[in-house]
Amino acid sequence: MTIRDILLPLLSYPAATTTDSVEKAVAVASGLGAHIVGVTFELQIRSPVGLYAHPAHIGGMFAAESRKSASNARDLVAAFDDICARKGTMQRGVAYEHAIEQCAPAEVAHVLVDHARLRDLSIFPLNAEDPDQRSIVEALIFESGRPVLLLPEGATRQLPSSFDRVAVAWDHSRPAARAVADALPMLRAAKQVHVVTFADEKRMHRPDSGVELCKHLARHGAEVTFDKVSAKGRAIGDAFEAYAGERNIDLLVMGAFGHSKLREFILGGATRRMLTRPFTWTLLSH
Repeated sequence: MTIRDILLPLLSYPAATTTDSVEKAVAVASGLGAHIVGVTFELQIRSPVGLYAHPAHIGGMFAAESRKSASNARDLVAAFDDICARKGTMQRGVAYEHAIEQCAPAEVAHVLVDHARLRDLSIFPLNAEDPDQRSIVEALIFESGRPVLLLPEGATRQLPSSFDRVAVAWDHSRPAARAVADALPMLRAAKQVHVVTFADEKRMHRPDSGVELCKHLARHGAEVTFDKVSAKGRAIGDAFEAYAGERNIDLLVMGAFGHSKLREFILGGATRRMLTRPFTWTLLSH
């Protein structure tokens, strides 16, 4: 797989995607030599029970929130186009376009999944404190059939625009194998790839598969090493964060575990951790 087409969701409500996140996402697209499409929303915010069920002034409040979303969408498009155009004047430019969708807030995830199925990768700037954003990114991960690169807004560590040091979370599962395949262009380009298995986290029926994966990635030209480490009694997400900090990891690649029950996603422990407290760029595949 070659990454040549990227989706960047630009959320307009209640809080808009930050300009800093747009800068970082465009820089990644430029580094990959990929086209990037920014999709934002003019949301039609209405009462779920009808305007006549409220005092007259409530209708005006919903209209004001719709105008706020439309204003944020226009500002996001202007910032996105400006950032992409400025990148185009540098040594390596970026091809880009934008789209503005009009829909109800509850339809945002569905619209983005439709867009994501036509791209190689989605870069999702995630504000983990917003539960609506988490539900959108979960839909992208589990319903689009495409990988999602999480860009954690408000990360405590500096996020790079290129991925020199990459860690692959490996447990010989189907989602982990899917993540490796989806991340292969980034793994080949990295200066160092660490395949990491936490020996005391779960039992693998092929304990030697991490070493075999390293051989496979080396055949693709990756500079790769295998690390078998202990979680030391920590939750798996905390163990990954400690590992990434010790080795100054730029990108974590991992399979996403979960399933949908009545339209709510039941997540695996590591997946839930990355969607509630992400600490670095993370590529998730299902």
